[in-house]
Amino acid sequence: MPDGGRTQQRVTTLECAACTDIGQVRTRNEDSLWADAERGWLLLADGMGGHSSGDLASALAVSYVRNNLLEAAEKSREGRKPDYAEVLANSVIEANAAIRSAGKQSDAVHMMGSTFIGVLLNPGEMSYAYVGDSRLYLLRGGALTQLSRDHTLVQEFVDAGHFTAEIAQNHPSRGLLTRGLGVNDDEEPDTGICALHPGDRLLLCTDGLTDMVNEHEICRLLGMPARADEVARSLIEAANSAGGHDNVSVIVAWFDE
Repeated sequence: MPDGGRTQQRVTTLECAACTDIGQVRTRNEDSLWADAERGWLLLADGMGGHSSGDLASALAVSYVRNNLLEAAEKSREGRKPDYAEVLANSVIEANAAIRSAGKQSDAVHMMGSTFIGVLLNPGEMSYAYVGDSRLYLLRGGALTQLSRDHTLVQEFVDAGHFTAEIAQNHPSRGLLTRGLGVNDDEEPDTGICALHPGDRLLLCTDGLTDMVNEHEICRLLGMPARADEVARSLIEAANSAGGHDNVSVIVAWFDE
């Protein structure tokens, strides 16, 4: 609207919250996460169950990607504009090598592993990269869509038509990963780009949430008219109320104008 000969600018800000909880059963938290609301960078990793030192593996995954993104941002101040999506993908590859190296150096941390998912947000678009079964969801117009694809044996059976999604949800082997950081010498993330619409909400989460809470309830909680921190806490509480069999971590984010 005109105002004294000037046009008012609509300011778009990112509201986000990152929460993690040990759950009701585990004795330590092997999840790692980091959110930079100013830049729109969201990172989440889950130390793989059944592997020793999963907490160290997930921390390595997040720290490698975070540090490389921050280094790229510093270079941009020198006039070299980075391709942050490329930095994200390459950083995941480097994190895999670092986790493999750490696992080989000590018997105490043999077979370290982690899932990973990272998102780079702009008001109109996001890019993402992931490995494992931590998930990225988009809530748009009341409909919840999973943008990531689980790298699990059960998901392969679903894709081949052997299992339904309902069977997969409760299958005892649903957590058996086919891909993860630190497992193989060569690991490249799956990547994607998605346009963002006004009102879209995003959720990054570990399987500590999705194993405990069905997508209908996740959709309801993510869409609540509440602050991001309240939404994140409600998702954590839902997982713990359902049994909290694993660590549970979530990052929720959306743009406000």
